[in-house]
Amino acid sequence: MHWIALSEKDTTNGTLEKRLWDAADQFRANSGLKSQEYSAPVLGLIFLRFAELRFSAQRTRLEKA
Repeated sequence: MHWIALSEKDTTNGTLEKRLWDAADQFRANSGLKSQEYSAPVLGLIFLRFAELRFSAQRTRLEKA
């Protein structure tokens, strides 16, 4: 899987993202949910992250023009 490099904003929010990831991991491990029950929200969050990165890149490009 190819990961997109972190932006400057992302490095300042790294602690928040780590805390959110750890909370999600604890939820997954301790909730007793099946993967089918938590995969849709998780995939939605992954898509939103991807969309935010793409939007930020386009916004930067347009602001420079």
